[in-house]
Amino acid sequence: MGCFSYVVTDFSKLFIMNFTARLKNDPRFYWEVILLACMYGAYAVVNICRATVIIASPAMLDDPTLELDKTAWGAILGWGTAGTIIGKLATGIMADRLGGRKVFLFSLGLCMLATGMFGFMSKAFFFSVAFFVAMFAKAGAWPSMANLTGVWFQKSWRGRAWGIISSSSMSSWIFASLALGSLLLVISWRWVIASSAVMTGAFAILLYFYLRQYPTDVGLEAIPSVDGDDDSNHPQQPHHLDNATAGEALLNFLLCPRFWLICLSIMSMNILMVFQSFMPLYLKETFDLSSGMAGISSSVFPIGSMFSVLVGGFIFDNLTKKKRIYVLGGMMVLATASILILYLLNSPEMPGNGTLWVALSAIMMFGLMITPCYLIPMNVFSVDFGGKHCGFLVCLIDVAGYLASMAFEFLGGEIADRVNGWQQFLNVMLNFSIIGTITLTLFLTMDHRSLRKPG
Repeated sequence: MGCFSYVVTDFSKLFIMNFTARLKNDPRFYWEVILLACMYGAYAVVNICRATVIIASPAMLDDPTLELDKTAWGAILGWGTAGTIIGKLATGIMADRLGGRKVFLFSLGLCMLATGMFGFMSKAFFFSVAFFVAMFAKAGAWPSMANLTGVWFQKSWRGRAWGIISSSSMSSWIFASLALGSLLLVISWRWVIASSAVMTGAFAILLYFYLRQYPTDVGLEAIPSVDGDDDSNHPQQPHHLDNATAGEALLNFLLCPRFWLICLSIMSMNILMVFQSFMPLYLKETFDLSSGMAGISSSVFPIGSMFSVLVGGFIFDNLTKKKRIYVLGGMMVLATASILILYLLNSPEMPGNGTLWVALSAIMMFGLMITPCYLIPMNVFSVDFGGKHCGFLVCLIDVAGYLASMAFEFLGGEIADRVNGWQQFLNVMLNFSIIGTITLTLFLTMDHRSLRKPG
């Protein structure tokens, strides 16, 4: 054990020394790190706004002055997703035309204001309106990051870049689950939500001074927009959508079979990710936890997700397209098995006592397996295939996914309110996990057989 710790310590010192030296001597690497830090933090704070509302949901339903139930809560989530859908449609083309930096700043400012207003509401209708606006604003962050990633990073680095960026959504959920869940034990849910709005405003100021739109803004050479991969067997060509209008790009997307497969896959996985919005309520009611402890316990999902998506981006870049079929397809099978475990644990014949740790382990495994499959293939495909229209493409795919999740959010709360509702809820998730496994595997297979040709 002592030798192992010495090896780890020496490796850490060597990594830090090399990282520091490269920061000093490589201007492009320095600004890429700054860009990643800006996008990581900015997406984290807008995600904290959403996560805080989710974590506060058990306390809100326990507040007798609000008169909320799970059906009303599902409707609030559904209207939030409706805001996300409209936001995606509006901000996707905006990010491609105006640049990711401007749209990102707009998103942070509006999200801060809407989240702050949410904390002052007392009726389901006004909660829905405020959450709609907040999620409309949050929707602009993802196409902004797609735009910035496309103009800053080479194709061979985009998987790990998206892995790092995507992990911010998980780290922010961990922070919200643990820190803000703990705050719920001692202060009102309204003050907890207000704290997330303040954090968002503070980071918007930092972003204004440090985020840059193009490498040329800091004296660096621009990254060319190309088709093909970075190897000698498949030389890169000018990107096939470089001179296309938005309408021409849309037609190109619609004629691409991979576009439809990734849309079907994302629709299924978006429904699976809705579970995160209901997770504090599920844990509270199934295992008789307090509101604060339910929020804290729900952190196991983002803990598993953050680790897997961070490591997964680096692995994704080093896998051949053929190997991605087996690795990501296998991960979806394990995610399905995790839901099956929760389904069996929640059956009437299974005693509730003593199963909490099994359930939390299954939820962590679910997050560990599902998140890289959900986030990385879609975003890498959007940036590579969409070119300068990548913000538009990623939003079209996202809209398909959020339409599915919105429908399930409205329905999911009503299902959970039924007798033995959580069992029925998990049964729906199990079926969509199987569909997601099949469609993602087909997408990866077709992506492998495309031989890196556009379309």
